[in-house]
Amino acid sequence: MPSLPPPRVTELYYNGAWHDISSSMRESDPVAITRGATALGTRADPTAATATLDNRSGNYSPRNPLSSLYGLIGRNTPWRFSVIAGGPYLYLPPTGTYTVATPDTSALDILGDIDVRMDVALDVWDDPQLLAARYATGGNLGWALELGPDGNLFLTWSPTGAAAQQRYTKSTSVVPATAGQRVRVRAALDVDNGAGGCTTTFYVAFGNGPWVVLGTPVVSSGTTSLFAASAPLQLGDSDITLTPDGASGLPRAKGRVYGLQVHAGIGGVLRTNVVPAQQATAGTRTFTDGTGALWTLTGAASLSNRTVRMEGEIPAWPPSRDLSGADATVQIAPAGIMRRLGSGNRPLDSALRRYIIGNAPLECWPLTDGEQATQGSPLLASPPAISIGDPAPQWAKGTVASWIEPTLRFPAGASTQIEARPRVQGATASWSVDFVRSGLGGFEAVTVIDSGSGTNADPSTLWQLVLLAGLNQITVVRTVQLTDTSSVTTLGTIAAPGIFDAQPHHIRLSTVAGSSLTAWTVYIDGVIADAGAESGIGRPVGLIGYACDLGTDNPSPEVSLGYLTYWGDTAPNASDMYTAMMGFPGETAGARALRLSAENGVPVSLMGVAGESTALGTQEPQRYLESLDTIAAADLGLMLEQRDARALVYRARTTLYNQDPTLTLDFANGEISAPFAPIDDDKLTENDVTVTRTGGASANAVSTDGPLSVDAIGRYDVAPELSLAADTQTTQQAYWRMHVGTYDGLRYTKITVDLGNPRGYALVNDVLAVDVGDLIRLQNLPADQQPGDVDLLVTGYDEEIGATAWTITYTCVPAGPWTVGVVADRALGRADTAGSVLGSAVTSTATSLAVTTTTGPRWISTAEWPADFPFDVTCGGEVMTVTDVTGQRGDRFERSVTGGWGTATSGQAWTTTGGSSSDYSVQGG
Repeated sequence: MPSLPPPRVTELYYNGAWHDISSSMRESDPVAITRGATALGTRADPTAATATLDNRSGNYSPRNPLSSLYGLIGRNTPWRFSVIAGGPYLYLPPTGTYTVATPDTSALDILGDIDVRMDVALDVWDDPQLLAARYATGGNLGWALELGPDGNLFLTWSPTGAAAQQRYTKSTSVVPATAGQRVRVRAALDVDNGAGGCTTTFYVAFGNGPWVVLGTPVVSSGTTSLFAASAPLQLGDSDITLTPDGASGLPRAKGRVYGLQVHAGIGGVLRTNVVPAQQATAGTRTFTDGTGALWTLTGAASLSNRTVRMEGEIPAWPPSRDLSGADATVQIAPAGIMRRLGSGNRPLDSALRRYIIGNAPLECWPLTDGEQATQGSPLLASPPAISIGDPAPQWAKGTVASWIEPTLRFPAGASTQIEARPRVQGATASWSVDFVRSGLGGFEAVTVIDSGSGTNADPSTLWQLVLLAGLNQITVVRTVQLTDTSSVTTLGTIAAPGIFDAQPHHIRLSTVAGSSLTAWTVYIDGVIADAGAESGIGRPVGLIGYACDLGTDNPSPEVSLGYLTYWGDTAPNASDMYTAMMGFPGETAGARALRLSAENGVPVSLMGVAGESTALGTQEPQRYLESLDTIAAADLGLMLEQRDARALVYRARTTLYNQDPTLTLDFANGEISAPFAPIDDDKLTENDVTVTRTGGASANAVSTDGPLSVDAIGRYDVAPELSLAADTQTTQQAYWRMHVGTYDGLRYTKITVDLGNPRGYALVNDVLAVDVGDLIRLQNLPADQQPGDVDLLVTGYDEEIGATAWTITYTCVPAGPWTVGVVADRALGRADTAGSVLGSAVTSTATSLAVTTTTGPRWISTAEWPADFPFDVTCGGEVMTVTDVTGQRGDRFERSVTGGWGTATSGQAWTTTGGSSSDYSVQGG
């Protein structure tokens, strides 16, 4: 049994570094931490903690001028709390030299297919680093797993051991990880793919979730082999000769290593199995891995078992004294950064505005000023845009799109103009001018005049887009103004440009200056509409104007106009501007979480592959945290605070599927502590689900069959409105939510582990690894509960660490519905028939069962599919292993009995465990 409290470290961050204040912690008062979300598909509440500091010195009174910390601490001072317990990880520091290696042995000689896997949290994921390698100088290169300069994985090898014969492959996508994020990475090389080449497949995995292919498999011409190098196997060392993709060398890895496995063959025999938490002791310099290999650390590398349980901010320092005045304390309540991020009420600027600012224009006049404005304020330092003519345009009355701020409106009958003069920008002879508009229009002209003075020596060039709604066209005109004359040239006509309607449109005029010609291009909604080249040398822009004469002929000729933007020669892609104007429709949940957070200056990690998360609809005006709520709700993911950093992490829905348990608890062994009271209730039941896409269509899914169907227990209806990219997604969303909401199982809402108990502390490595979204497995539960193992997803936890107790209580929801089918997987690739029942009653000890298929394809037989046996089925809540299926109709099951718990009556329905019968077909026989 561990001594209480466990060794722990408490720190404050000031003067640019962390400072240990553990001696000031009141051991008599526990540290309590609350973390997580109330449910899947939501944003977590800010992480919260409570602790007590001894303040008899007065150091923790920020306004005490006699405090040694005066001027160094105050509101939102960073706070970090760690425990020193359990098995260690390998720490590879950012500075200094080191080696972590095991000597050369014949067991390390892998000549054919190889499968290398690492569990690692790197300080940075976009710098080149050597992760693991078997090599030595002098023609002894076996293989190396590397991280490239942009975050791609590399696998390098040599068939001969010589550097000159070195081959490598590079992942087609970067590792989707950010600084300090823990990710599992993998490279599997098939040296002979059967088609005259070799194939490398790179993977990533998050938590204990399944491997996901990183990009696409890389096929190289020519079969290959690996050299039996006379070299040690090294972790994180560096080497200048391993230079994949033209890199100039590979520095040492920097961060934490939790595991390394090397298989001979893809998924084959383990030749190396490094898991420091299970094999090593913190502070030592050697350890023996799972295959018996001795590893030695030198230099700055170390084995550490310090685990951060929370990093946050202290918003207040309330002092407290006893009545005698002899004792003084400060009761602090550190909180995660969501507390601070959620303090404001101002909605985010539109996606368009934020995109423009993020891409550094030379100038922009949004034209989004208030109703009483008389001029348009610039984003930067240019003079404001002014209006000329009567009637004046109407400020804050225009609607380019509902998700863009109100803009300038030109009503029917308007005959007026606005002018904007950018500040001088140096040599910007190539430029682009953008604007966004909506409306039926009449006559409109957008004019860009360069900075020439209009003399013979210094001509002035006027570029003009003339928008003619009556003719349904845009004319491109160029005028060169000299001292006494001018020449006007019609450069092109864009017929039926598709902009004279009530929809938002983005228009760009772009020029590229050459030595004697200036190329011009007109873009409409991100697509080239017309282009050409004219003689003359370009100049910077001196004036941008818009004029209109809308008349009253059309029923509603008004125009809404906004975001006059002037770019130099580094304008962002026009199609990207259009996408931003439209609010990034189709952007995935993971990508939006990353983009919004980057725009707000909030560090965020993504668990999952961005492209595999839900495609979202238009980004609507919301506050930052509300936008994160919208993302999580649509994807059914989890928006969290990072446990060991003042940062956020978005855990995508896909990372919740098919997880291996991070923690397994045996009830019979006393590993689950009181209170333990599962509930058989309807709190999570949703059997009638209607999903509506914001601004779009709806779809309904109703369960009419099964124990939690509408017919069985009544209607439990919900109707979420979600940000989705397409109407077709609503059907998928509705049926998935109904699937989760009709899972028939007990709710194990609170699971407590007592780390002050020897049985609990024996699991400390796994307990400390569990985070929100991970899977916990319960085994050997009482007979009056559901039989078999029970899998739970953690949505949050409460942790108390003190002198008399160290407990963690997990808040959980059933994980059963998050086990999904996987094509070609031996367990998860199986599916039920559409219906089958017992032909006659059986006892708990019966080993032969008559099964009748009532609907759909019948069960496979042992004779036809011997490799697919055995498999598990569930009958009446009992999980049974089917060892044989015989009979002409394939309807007699032979089962192995390992603890049958009752009898099954005839007509009892059967299902396989795992997989989804609605997604994959049954192999018939």
